[in-house]
Amino acid sequence: MEHHAHTHPPHGSAAVVLPTSDETVHDPVCGMSVSPSTAKEHHEWGGRTWHFCSAHCAEKFRADPARYAEPSKIALEPPATAREYTCPMHPEIVRPTPGSCPICGMALEPRTPLASQEEAVDPEYADMRRRFLVSVALTVPLFALAMGAMLPGDPVGHLIPAHIHNWVELALATPVVLWGAWPFFVRAWRSVATRHLNMFTLIGLGVAVAYGYSLVATLAPRLFPPTLRGHGAQVAVYFEAAAVIVTLVLLGQVLELRARSRTGAAIRALLELAPKTARRLRDDGAEEDVSLDAVQPGDRLRVRPGEKVPVDGTVQEGASSVDESMITGEAIPVEKRPGDRVVGATVNGTGA
Repeated sequence: MEHHAHTHPPHGSAAVVLPTSDETVHDPVCGMSVSPSTAKEHHEWGGRTWHFCSAHCAEKFRADPARYAEPSKIALEPPATAREYTCPMHPEIVRPTPGSCPICGMALEPRTPLASQEEAVDPEYADMRRRFLVSVALTVPLFALAMGAMLPGDPVGHLIPAHIHNWVELALATPVVLWGAWPFFVRAWRSVATRHLNMFTLIGLGVAVAYGYSLVATLAPRLFPPTLRGHGAQVAVYFEAAAVIVTLVLLGQVLELRARSRTGAAIRALLELAPKTARRLRDDGAEEDVSLDAVQPGDRLRVRPGEKVPVDGTVQEGASSVDESMITGEAIPVEKRPGDRVVGATVNGTGA
């Protein structure tokens, strides 16, 4: 164990924690925690190796390394990147606003967890939920109208005359397809423009073909040969198919976004368990309270009995038991000695 000039902690003090560089470091551009062994990019500058979570951050650093190498720029949650969004499947995609990934079409997520519950409200979830509810309200009667002829006695046919049947379906399906499915058409077009075909390409194509064919059949039925016309010279339409597809896909999007929102809420709850400051030991052995943003790899931190461990690190001096139930769910404290690793936000016991 490395020798330190400061004295051993007195009785009642807990282990000293060292955030070591072989565990995790912070990307100097975005502040994300990365492991040097698994970092996407590396760059030598200023006599040290810098590690990055993505090629995008590495490019920013190479363009102006002095700007990002300042200690004040390396923060756990820097305001400059709090509103950057990325794709969980393609982290090289970074956008300043919410949207969809141009490669896979998935909704972009914040690169760093948002601090407050007000900021954490997902506008895309609210939008998709609204589109889904409106689409359901229109698709249910549309489906009943389209399938009514299959019911005994054809009750729908007695309520709606055959010559306006298709027009009623058109009126119900149009808001679902042109408004409810609009985000899918946008993603489908982007997938074609970027030559990254995905799920939304098929959805957009299928809905557009079903709706377009049915629209022409309703507006100009005489364009079709007599063999395709039925009772009252009406051509069979598929408005209900287009509307049902849109509604089901909207349901899937709502469930996905809600699940991701709950995951984000759980992460924010864990972050709130962490202390806001750390007690750092200077070279002369004196203590100073600093914010977590100011903690750097190699700093020595003192954790007193009953306090929370501020960051992940390794025990240097002292011994204690640590309550890790917030991480493992195990209620029995774990003994920690020099060389053992500790996790941020866990609670130190009474040992010295």
